[in-house]
Amino acid sequence: MSFRHLLVLMCIYLGLTLSGLHAMAALLPTFIEIWSLTNTEAGWLNSSQYLAYVAAVPIIAFSERIDAKRLLLAGTLFNVIGYLGFALLADGLWSAVAFRVLQGIGFAFTYMPGVKAITDRVSPDQRGRGASIYVSSFATTTSFSIIIAGLLADSFGWRAAFILPTVTNAFAFLLIFIFLKTSEPEVASGPRRALFDFRDEFLDPRMRGFIIAATMHTVELLAVRGWTVVMLVVVSERWSWLDHETILVIATVLVLIGMPCSMIGGELGHRKGFAYASAVAMALSALACGAVGFAVEGPLWLFVFLVLMHNVFVLADSGALNGGAAEVAKTGRRGAAVTLMAFANALGSLIGPVLFGFMLDIGGGRFDPFAWGLAFLTLSACVLVGVGALVLGMRNGLSDLKKVENEKHG
Repeated sequence: MSFRHLLVLMCIYLGLTLSGLHAMAALLPTFIEIWSLTNTEAGWLNSSQYLAYVAAVPIIAFSERIDAKRLLLAGTLFNVIGYLGFALLADGLWSAVAFRVLQGIGFAFTYMPGVKAITDRVSPDQRGRGASIYVSSFATTTSFSIIIAGLLADSFGWRAAFILPTVTNAFAFLLIFIFLKTSEPEVASGPRRALFDFRDEFLDPRMRGFIIAATMHTVELLAVRGWTVVMLVVVSERWSWLDHETILVIATVLVLIGMPCSMIGGELGHRKGFAYASAVAMALSALACGAVGFAVEGPLWLFVFLVLMHNVFVLADSGALNGGAAEVAKTGRRGAAVTLMAFANALGSLIGPVLFGFMLDIGGGRFDPFAWGLAFLTLSACVLVGVGALVLGMRNGLSDLKKVENEKHG
């Protein structure tokens, strides 16, 4: 299969598996109301999917020994059970959390293993670019899940919003089962390392920088994705024209604009350096993020401008971060690199929505403008930690490479 055909196949597969990813974000105001949830509980409902993601990520390490195709197939089956169970049986916080956990396992086995499936099937010079393009398609494939979930819920009730991803994941299973050819994972030279031995990755300052930055990036991204609809509902109290359908459209557009930004960031990384592109994008995102919350009570033009700028930059680093990790991974260790990046994404996804909801409660609740400022400022601080990790990783990585070169010529 050609590089282009492989990417088309994998991006379609990703879109089918992620069709329900942001359904919870779209319907969170509904669940807060019908189940009488606090902001922190709502954050846990949003994040519980990623709690399972964190627990399931170590299994991705088996892609060092087996074809990642097996994980992709298993992930779609977990998604089918998780979404169908939620649609039919969820009736409160804890039953909902149980099915969100199954969805989280499915997400763990479908998203990042897709990177491994691609890199095992392309030439070394195409791996970074292939990973970047695949990850960049995340924004497009998830953006429509917001508006579709909202429209289905308005027309047929909220349970209908979780039937659709059940069906699309079944199609995703068939797509990979039929069209993705099997491929043996690349084997590193020398003695085989223990499956969960990540010393090489943690000792590499460049990889360490990408892992920390990816964690902080996902804290910001999933908090924003999880709470945007709620924020717009609160803001709609001031602007009567902002009805429910308009809120869903705006939330969808905000996610959708992330794809070209992510692809541009990935291409910039391909040409100028993935760490450099990631650090610049994250710094700009942190700047916009720190200001968004305090604009909730400000003029409409200022609020709209800051929200747009933040959503432009929040995904600009995504493709570059994953492309960089794929590029610096050592031969035969890409499965380990993918596992650690998946863990970083999972950990950030778990922390982000809960942290944001907690800061809203600390700041006075979601109807207090100061609470939104405090929550977004907290995210901004997290992102700056990621920028620092990238800068240190670049600096120490270059220093280590120079030492190696000096020893060779010494």
